[in-house]
Parts: sequence; structure tokens; C-alpha cells
Amino acid sequence: MTMDLVRAILLALARRDKSTYLRWQAGLAAVRARGLTPTHNEAFAHHVQTELCLVDALRAADLPSGFRIDGITLPRDPVTAAKRLRDHVPAWSPDNAIETDHEQARLQYRSLAATPLNAQETAYAEMLAGLPAARRDKVIELAEHLTRH
Repeated sequence: MTMDLVRAILLALARRDKSTYLRWQAGLAAVRARGLTPTHNEAFAHHVQTELCLVDALRAADLPSGFRIDGITLPRDPVTAAKRLRDHVPAWSPDNAIETDHEQARLQYRSLAATPLNAQETAYAEMLAGLPAARRDKVIELAEHLTRH
């Protein structure tokens, strides 16, 4: 197999991996915007599968030291190479509608987060920041539990 073909295959897999990652993140944002608790769903499973395919392809390609794709050098470790390649490539979607399905929920979520904190909320945030990390996580967990019930 020629190195040009290897580059094309790896780029295609990296684009697909990034697209599935963005689709999964868009779904998470939509779930949070509806006030629900995010869980691992089909989009997460598809993302994991595409990421494993990319790592396996990098492992099988047995890239030489200093192998470059589009100006970036890939390390010999397949996991690190997959991350670097995925971060480098633009996402690919046949209809370029990764977030279209979730756009309204995402905008609502952003508008809620964009409103300034009032004095009481600021005091709560300062109190949380002063707690040890484990205690702060416990408080946030309890708050999420109370909002669900």
C-alpha cells in the first residue's frame, strides 16, 4: 500500500471520528438544555467505535518515524497519533448538519448560561469555589439529584 493511500485512509477515518464526536457533543448539549441528565447513547457508542477504528488503522499502518499528514507529524503511539490527527482535521458530514437537529435546544442552553448571575448566585458560586473538590462534587451531585426529582 502506498503512503498516499495510507494518508487518505487515515484522514477519512479521522474526519469520521471527529464528526461522530461533534454529533455526540451536540446531543449532550441538547439533553442538558432540556434539563435532563446526559447518558451514554447510540451517538456515544458510534463515536467510540470510530475512534477505535482510527487507532486500529494507525496501529496496522505501522507508520515510520516522522510520518507527516497535512503538515503535522504523527507520533508512533497510535492513541496519541489518533488524538493529534482528529484535532487537526475538520469535521466531515455529508449534509453539514451536525448540530442542526439540536440547534434550538443549544441556543436555549446558551441563553440560560449567558444571563448574568445575581448576587445570591454569585455568593453560592463563591461558597462552592471555597469547598474542597470532593465536597464540591458531592454538593453538585445532590443539586442534580434534587432537580431530577
